[in-house]
Amino acid sequence: MTNSLSVYNLLEAREDCDLCLVGGMYRRRTAAFVGPTAEDALRALGIDAAFIGANGILDSDVSTSNMEEGRIQQLAFSKADSRYLIADSSKIGRRYFCPLQSEMSYSIPR
Repeated sequence: MTNSLSVYNLLEAREDCDLCLVGGMYRRRTAAFVGPTAEDALRALGIDAAFIGANGILDSDVSTSNMEEGRIQQLAFSKADSRYLIADSSKIGRRYFCPLQSEMSYSIPR
């Protein structure tokens, strides 16, 4: 399950993958579906693992640049059994508009 059209397009041809695209309001800037419709779809599901991208990691705070995307990311994290934060080194030392409530630990590979 994904709210990312880019992820969907990457995986849609794989025959070994069952794939579901969450609907909602489409954000062209990030090619993601957000808003109440997307959030309602996630609330109804059990989530084994959530992979969330971050725009900033400052000290122990994780943040994203858009409030609607932050809400859906937070919801996915709160429901997931396993949580994975995805970010490259350019995100470290930056803070953005919408903090994620990160009751998670993370490590930065060296």
